[in-house]
Amino acid sequence: MLAQATGTELPSARATQLDPVIVQGSADRRAKPKNTARSSASRTATRAAHTATRQGTVTPSNVPGARAVESAWGPVQGYVATRSATGTKTDTPLIETPQSISVVTPEQMRDQGARTVGEALAYTAGVQTQPYGYDARYDQFLIRGFAANQYGNYRDGLRQGNGSFAYFRNEPYGAERLEVMRGPSSVLYGANEAGGMVNYVSKMPLEKRLNEAGLDIGNFNRYQGRFDFSGPTLDNDKLLYRFTGLVRDSGTQIPGTWDDRVFLAPSFTAKLGEDTTLTVLAEYERSKTSMWPYYLRNPATGVVTNIRLGDPSFDALTQSQASVGYRLEHRFNDAVTFRQNVRLGHVSFEGNMIDALSLSPDGRTLNRYASTYKESLNTFNIDNQVEARLATGPIKHTVLAGVDYFRQGTTFGYYAGAGPSLDLTNPVYSTSVPTLPLSIMSANSQTLGQLGLYAQDQMALGGWRLTIGGRQDFAELSNHDDLSGVTTTSDPSKFTGRAGLLYLFDNGLAPYVNYATSFLPQTGTTRGGTPFAPTTGESFEAGIKYQPLGWNSYFTATWFNLTKDNVLTTDPVFGSPYSVQTGQIRSRGTELEAVLSLAEGLKGVASYSYTDATVTRSNGFDLGKVPIGVPTQQAAIFLDYTWQTGPLAGFGVGAGARWIGQTWADDINTIRNPAITAFDAGVHYDYRGMRLAVNARNLSDERVPICNGGTCTFTQGRTVLGSVTARW
Repeated sequence: MLAQATGTELPSARATQLDPVIVQGSADRRAKPKNTARSSASRTATRAAHTATRQGTVTPSNVPGARAVESAWGPVQGYVATRSATGTKTDTPLIETPQSISVVTPEQMRDQGARTVGEALAYTAGVQTQPYGYDARYDQFLIRGFAANQYGNYRDGLRQGNGSFAYFRNEPYGAERLEVMRGPSSVLYGANEAGGMVNYVSKMPLEKRLNEAGLDIGNFNRYQGRFDFSGPTLDNDKLLYRFTGLVRDSGTQIPGTWDDRVFLAPSFTAKLGEDTTLTVLAEYERSKTSMWPYYLRNPATGVVTNIRLGDPSFDALTQSQASVGYRLEHRFNDAVTFRQNVRLGHVSFEGNMIDALSLSPDGRTLNRYASTYKESLNTFNIDNQVEARLATGPIKHTVLAGVDYFRQGTTFGYYAGAGPSLDLTNPVYSTSVPTLPLSIMSANSQTLGQLGLYAQDQMALGGWRLTIGGRQDFAELSNHDDLSGVTTTSDPSKFTGRAGLLYLFDNGLAPYVNYATSFLPQTGTTRGGTPFAPTTGESFEAGIKYQPLGWNSYFTATWFNLTKDNVLTTDPVFGSPYSVQTGQIRSRGTELEAVLSLAEGLKGVASYSYTDATVTRSNGFDLGKVPIGVPTQQAAIFLDYTWQTGPLAGFGVGAGARWIGQTWADDINTIRNPAITAFDAGVHYDYRGMRLAVNARNLSDERVPICNGGTCTFTQGRTVLGSVTARW
């Protein structure tokens, strides 16, 4: 059965009224001085920044020649991000955060031609994208062997919520950055996956005017228009706006299916005096894809055929989602800041599909059934934080205390009826369409409420960074079976914690150790309507981070040992969408990642992951086996070079390779999915605000069959996307 999973620098004191400087000024490195004297001055300033950062007092005023860089919530130039709030909920340098975090920037997504969040994360250590083959419905990915696309799905630091099928999808064009935190993080976020989480950081209004519009055209009749406008409202620098949008009409590699989308994201920032800022963010998204993108696997030979199980005349998934919220920040004084993040969200999901039921005695007629899934999801989030900066003798503290509340409600209905049969020797589709509505088979309503109290202290003493935190969660879960009238309730609660120790050397080397736990109340139920017990996770992690002097680069090496209890697996009797709990899965391994700029105009990212995932406690035959879809090894590398001078100035090329090792297709490890190798490439040209680009992913168009239990499909084939973007 598939396991559906498997230090800190204190930000600059408010009293300076200046932006903080990180350990190494990436802005200085991007604008590399041409003469030796200025280069020497830059290196001297960088060394000074390292030394000052070790004392927790870095500001531009005490580092000559240093320049301000990005905030944890702001835009990033190039591939190398230096700060993040995902790991601490405070503006903290990555080099000083005692946990493994990766940041994917918009420039990296653009150069790689990433069209989905999954594609954007394809070069990230510890993350496997499309583990079950190509699927336009969802951004599916594993972190350290555990599924994180539902429960590990966060936006602007708030959990997005999910049902059985309905959950929020994220449009990469609307992201300021994508941040991956590996390992448990319940100490700050409460309900969370043990393997990790992805935090989608939304584009925020800018103080400077931005006007961008673009057109993308690709294979499979892909047509997409997009825009991004921002700046002051009517020359009022106290009120800023941003409006980002995208409209797409597209087919896919599966004939008769779609990948259509409408995405609109307006936002406003109001500066309510010197000490208060309010940002309102809204989003609307509507998408249409295939509900059942799977193919027949020949039971005699084990070969995945080109015969679709579904029917294009009936197979369709439509989802609409909307959210609105705000981010309020108020500074009481130079030491104390209050932040409040709030969001309301809604998802409406409906999917129709036809699937295999049985094979007739003639050996050629496939009997099929039709089904409909309907689900709605409503969510509410509020997170209140107080951040205080203080000192106890030589030790500097950033203390964070917070109270958050998350609530979601889902209504789910499953309908089924007779479907048209299919002649496997001569498959003909669209011969008849099932009559709607189908017969209702199951229906339930479910609510989850979660209250969390948390506290964290980031301590700095010389080069030492100690981060400790604790959180108490109180949850209430209720499930009502609409057919039987039976209601089941549970009220799980859990204390989770984290402790991390890091030492930052003057040369930019930072070894660290980390211990963290996780807690996740399950919102699903067994087929009988019993709520699942919560999952718990425990992680030990050790690693080395390195931010070398004079390079705009960031290197990490991590070892981890992670266990997760009460893991959900697909019900072996009734199958999807029902699940049961097997017990425990252990995942341990090593991750290497490098993000860098080797020279002016040259950018790159590389990663390697080794994951030893095993079912360590189970009553089934999967005991001691590897969960479905988890590769032991994977690696990726991508480089992009843009000429800065001469006749080719503005012209750039990029190339990359992705390799994912073999995985198991069944829970008892008898059927293997083959390894996957894909090559990507792109060319681009920038001239006076215009950018022309062509990107291709999986150049060889190799479509590898991938099975997940009883369902099979293929990996994504070659995609080609040409784009024109204008900025003015």
